Amino acid sequence: MFFLMFFLVYFIGNVYIIFRIARDLNLHGLSFYIFFVLYIAAAVFSFWAMKFSRENSSLEIAKFISQAGYIWLGTFSIAVAYFLLSHILFIFNHSPKFIFNTTLITVILIIISSVYSVFNALNVLRVKEININVPNFPVDKFTIVQLSDIHIDVATKYDDIKKIVNITNSLNPDIIAFTGDLADIDITQTYEKYGLADLKAKYGIVAINGNHEYYGGLSLYEYVCKKLNWILLNNENTLIDGKIYFAGITDLTTSKYFGKNVADFNKALKGVDFAKPVIFLSHQPQVFGNVYKKYPITLQLSGHTHAGQIPPFDMIEIFVYKYFCGLYKETFNEKDSYVYVTPGTRWWGPPMRLFSKNEITKITLRR
Repeated sequence: MFFLMFFLVYFIGNVYIIFRIARDLNLHGLSFYIFFVLYIAAAVFSFWAMKFSRENSSLEIAKFISQAGYIWLGTFSIAVAYFLLSHILFIFNHSPKFIFNTTLITVILIIISSVYSVFNALNVLRVKEININVPNFPVDKFTIVQLSDIHIDVATKYDDIKKIVNITNSLNPDIIAFTGDLADIDITQTYEKYGLADLKAKYGIVAINGNHEYYGGLSLYEYVCKKLNWILLNNENTLIDGKIYFAGITDLTTSKYFGKNVADFNKALKGVDFAKPVIFLSHQPQVFGNVYKKYPITLQLSGHTHAGQIPPFDMIEIFVYKYFCGLYKETFNEKDSYVYVTPGTRWWGPPMRLFSKNEITKITLRR
């Protein structure tokens, strides 16, 4: 069903783009046929590239082909969004000259946005620092480095993940919190090559699963976590140094769909002493609306949204998710609770980001 819906949207979107460019830019005869053949070839290549890369993941050429296919999909996504937005302008002026100029500018903006998005995703990794003051905090300060949505795939280079590991270690965290979606491929035999075993923190690494752990196989993820000595919180909690609780749930919606390890924040917070600070991990952020009203948690850490990555997903998600990206504070019964939603340490699918950055988050809790 997902594939059929995706194919339908992809087909309609491509027909719309071809129609807009051919009609608005007055392509006829040979110029139209050249454009049409090249466009269809690129659209078909994108589908073939994903299939080829999955079936030939061990080949070096698969990495290039996979990224090229995904970049086309990302460009297609941006194009649909930009063309739809530009179409609105035709309500106010639908003269042939205005339509021609608007569409030409739109095509130029699509190209610029796509090129920048690829450069931004592949070359920019920022460290964002957040400070939160917590009343009656048991220590002067406590540092958490959040990683999320790394999405290792067939095109991921070992050195790219090692760079994330090195930057994370340089921040000297008290603890590392991983909030899901580690890999889209089986890394049970290759996790060491990515340098994941070199991640270091005073109290280790706590982790939860995301939706992609269900798609790829929970047992594979659990195996990797065990080998890496990560504390995997499947609707569980753990007390760190006798001072701070970390609790985590399985992925909110996917666990229900699969009917396995179904997310249960009541179970995850069972036995917690709320006189101590509680850090709650949930891959999807929307659970925060229920949790903070029932339990006086200090902070929730989430990911999943990717800040939309590229249009139109960023424009859609900002309305879908109340907690879309960034730091939010809610107060209930005079108790402040925070949620931080990271845009993700890397990306999913197209290696493209337009209005957001890949991010390693350093969160310092202070008394």
